[in-house]
Amino acid sequence: MSDTRRVGSATLFPTDYPVSAVEMIGREDDVDRVAMALLGGPNVVLAGPRRTGKTTVADAAVAICAREGAYVAAVDLFQASDAAALAHQLSLGLLANRPRLKRAIADAGRAGRSVLGALRTAATYRAREDLGQDIEITLELALAERDPAGALLTALGLPQRLADADDRRVVLFFDEFQDIAGKRFGDPDALTRQIRSVLQRSARVSVLFAGSIEHLMRDLFAPTDRALSQFGGFHELAPITPEQWTDGLRRRLALDHTTITDDALARLIELGEGHPRATMLFAQQAHLASIEELRHTIDNAMVVQALDRALGAEHLRHEQQLERIRSSGRYGERMAIRVAAGGELYRDLRPQQAARALAALRDIGIIDHGPGNAQWFVVDPLLRRYLLARPT
Repeated sequence: MSDTRRVGSATLFPTDYPVSAVEMIGREDDVDRVAMALLGGPNVVLAGPRRTGKTTVADAAVAICAREGAYVAAVDLFQASDAAALAHQLSLGLLANRPRLKRAIADAGRAGRSVLGALRTAATYRAREDLGQDIEITLELALAERDPAGALLTALGLPQRLADADDRRVVLFFDEFQDIAGKRFGDPDALTRQIRSVLQRSARVSVLFAGSIEHLMRDLFAPTDRALSQFGGFHELAPITPEQWTDGLRRRLALDHTTITDDALARLIELGEGHPRATMLFAQQAHLASIEELRHTIDNAMVVQALDRALGAEHLRHEQQLERIRSSGRYGERMAIRVAAGGELYRDLRPQQAARALAALRDIGIIDHGPGNAQWFVVDPLLRRYLLARPT
């Protein structure tokens, strides 16, 4: 067998984008439970650190909803610059559920023409007739920017109009939803009240809210006096078990006619500490070593080598994260290193200083708090190793 035909390591073990349902390792039960909840009506909240599989699970669940006949639309708030852009993206995603409108929107985009103009043609005029003339404000970004609040209000009402017009359930997916608490989309309190007011009257609409800053998501949806309090039930992603990793990694390697020894696989899974991206990166680097050595078996030495290779591949990213840590406050770097080392967090700092530093690191997604009274921990195992190598 010629090694020139080897499958690329990053193809087998992608690390920097949500994977497809076929590529997913573990989490099948999570996908099914989220999809069943959304199809049944309740809203669902997914919260957890970045690169731990939330978006992969959410995408797979939304895809099941679509296969079951629901209309679906997804918007990443991180990618939306303001309320006008959010309204525009949401509306186009919803209208794309109608095949004719999807084609018209795609054709307009390819030709650089006005979406609104495309929807004024005879073939697509029905959208404005049965969904309301006011949707025009959401279809042209320039119009939405003149009245962003009005555009977003119209876009939030569109799912129920579409559900009624086409006799379908509509499932919305808002990713990085904790960004709604910032100022980018307008006054957060007013906006979350508006979201609840409109969507709680949308009986045929279910919403999946996902966010990577867990404490902000809990602040938005937990039992409090906030507008979105208990507007969705939290779904906790189950850990990927060693057995699931074993089966999934072997399955991915088999696509390149590659095997891994039992001790090497156990070591790889141990190094990953259950963190999806870290585990995939170790597998990627171990597989890359097998390609370079023209072998189709990964042994323990390759896995040990993969740790150094992964740290090297992540060096620039870790340097960027260190800058974010430093910009979080005066004691950010010191506290991040102490968390990584499991050291005494409050040594030579006033309690208020330490508490502020920990909160700031949590807010930028560097650390999180374990369940119950568990200690703080660095979310990314590779970043923790990088921090441990720094002087305290």
